[in-house]
Order: sequence, then structure tokens, then C-alpha cells
Amino acid sequence: MSTAPSCQGLSVRPAGQSDEAPLGFFFDTVLRRDYFLRRGQLRDMLKSPYHQVYVAEIDDVLVGVAITTKGTRLVNALVHPNYRGLGIGRALVEYSGATEVRAKLDMSSGDPRGFYMGMGFAAVGRAPGRPNIEIMRRTPARPSAAVESNTRRATRTGR
Repeated sequence: MSTAPSCQGLSVRPAGQSDEAPLGFFFDTVLRRDYFLRRGQLRDMLKSPYHQVYVAEIDDVLVGVAITTKGTRLVNALVHPNYRGLGIGRALVEYSGATEVRAKLDMSSGDPRGFYMGMGFAAVGRAPGRPNIEIMRRTPARPSAAVESNTRRATRTGR
């Protein structure tokens, strides 16, 4: 699966074990104010069948990360401050296939709800016991007409 990047050289892919060191550096130095990982948590997430970690890179430079649970719940979408506004967060969310978001309302970069609402998510309530976490959901997007057409053509021809 690939994404249609809105900025030159952007790629989004699932993270692997070899991404542990760059991701650890990214979290520790770039995102320290907004996101905390306990020792070993990143390694556990990279190995876990319960989590999926995605990385966004521009010309092999790590610029963003997204973490999902249960396949469709986005726990975090984090973009390096110098690369915000380029479509990286949107590319990460779309690539992940998330239909539910837990939006942290007290981010140093501001309230993320407008970003998620712009992608079709709507607030459905707060996380139990976490007044700073808004739960937002959207219906999965329908495949484009081109995808549906190609699927019908492949079915008719037996492919």
C-alpha cells in the first residue's frame, strides 16, 4: 500500500524493528513535550500484534509517526514541528486506515480536533477518566470509482 503524498519525496510505510532507534530519537528529542514513552514501550509496540506503527519520511528523513491499535484506532499521529502543514499528518492517518481517533486536547501545538474534523472525523465523547482525550470517529471512505471499476473488471475477467 502506498500513499499519494502532497509533498515531494514523502513516503509512508509500516515501521519495522530497524526503525526503533530513529523513532526513539524522534520521540525523545522532537516530541518530548507532547508524548512520553516508558523504557521499552516503543520496542513492545513494534513487536506487538495489537499495535501498528507507521513512519513518514521525506528523502529517508523521519518526519512523522502514527500509532494505531486494533487496526483502526489511531492513538497518535505526530509530525515534526518543522514539517507541519505539508500533508504529512493527513498521509499518515489515511495510510493507517484509522476510523477512530483519540485526540489529545492539551497538545503544545494546539487543539487537533479541527485537523481531524477536516478529514471527516466527528466527536463522539471523552475517553473514560481522561478529560483531555476526545474520541472521534468517521465512517470508512468508500473506494473510489476507479478502484470499484478495476475490481469489477478483474472479477469479470477472472483475475
